[in-house]
Amino acid sequence: MITRAWNENQKDLVDPLDANELIIEKTDEYEIRRLPYKRTLRDRLAKYKALRILQKILTFKELIFSNYFLPSLPYFNFYTDARALIEKEDVKAVIASGRPFQSFFIGHFLKKEFDILWIPDYRDEWSTHKHLEDQGKLNRWISKLERKSELKWTSNADFFLSVSDHWAKNISTLIGKEGKVVLNGYAEFIESPIRNTKTDELTITYAGTLYSSQNISIFLQSCAQLINDGHNIFIRFIGANMMPKETERVSAILQDQKAHYEFLDRMPRAELTEYMNQSDLLFLTAFDNIKGWYPVKLFEYYASGIPLILCPSDQDCMEYFVNTTNAGFVANNEDECIRIIQNCIQQKKENGVIELERNTKIGDQFSRRAQTKVLAEILKLNLEKIPQRR
Repeated sequence: MITRAWNENQKDLVDPLDANELIIEKTDEYEIRRLPYKRTLRDRLAKYKALRILQKILTFKELIFSNYFLPSLPYFNFYTDARALIEKEDVKAVIASGRPFQSFFIGHFLKKEFDILWIPDYRDEWSTHKHLEDQGKLNRWISKLERKSELKWTSNADFFLSVSDHWAKNISTLIGKEGKVVLNGYAEFIESPIRNTKTDELTITYAGTLYSSQNISIFLQSCAQLINDGHNIFIRFIGANMMPKETERVSAILQDQKAHYEFLDRMPRAELTEYMNQSDLLFLTAFDNIKGWYPVKLFEYYASGIPLILCPSDQDCMEYFVNTTNAGFVANNEDECIRIIQNCIQQKKENGVIELERNTKIGDQFSRRAQTKVLAEILKLNLEKIPQRR
């Protein structure tokens, strides 16, 4: 596997790069190559607010050039490293995972040069995605350009991977290739997480960015009513302050309960995991009119062992996962949400924690270990076809 070098606890592309050299982790079963990342001028300017306009211009330039010139990619060294490996080793397949979807350019190019399987891996939809925010004319023009690139770069693919049947069908209709489903899954289930020991307080955590297309008002208004009724509820948002207008939306609903919520910046995974594990409930919400989506957050929540509350439901993949694994609760209106939270408060008062008997037999099917087996079987069946094609 080829990826970029990340420092421990690095949260994004603009965090300081302490160690930035080639790191190779090799065993009998796998090899991971962590390549140095050459920070672009755009990234270097990110910390200077006065140069925000210049940074946007450079972003626009990169978005355009990346559709035509492989060397314009910030991670062009992925291509040169992969090409050298293919020439030296017995490599039979290349999988390029998006996003960023410009990595498909690398897979497309390697397929042209070598007789190997080329498999685009859609961890998200690209051109077929129903955009979560309104787009201006410029963004719509870029989307059309990227749609052409998607069709071109997948034109010589053998098949593609995606995370749900719904998305695989959408993408297949666009690019005319067969899609196979491999979920993101969860890494490891925590059997006995640290729990919030404050029996008089119900702590609820949301981790990640908030978007305007997420209907958080049902949940927040339910909490506001319960707080007004005298219940001790504390809501923590981690990383949601990336979009100021979303923090304003939360504050507008909870304006009279300032002591009952807080916003925290993005944080290293270990610290985030600790906050999640000290919560009583983890809040999850769907996007309006988005189907076929198993968000990574869903699996991270599940792996924590903490019950989650989905409000409102997507009435699709997320609800199916929560209900079949018995990982939490689903609410679609304030009455349902209030009733669920009241029951959780009562259970915590009686038992100290909120406990659910999970269906681990079904849950195990969503583990990364199980999904890796699915991927291995897909690769095995398709690699067997190679001699017949030559």
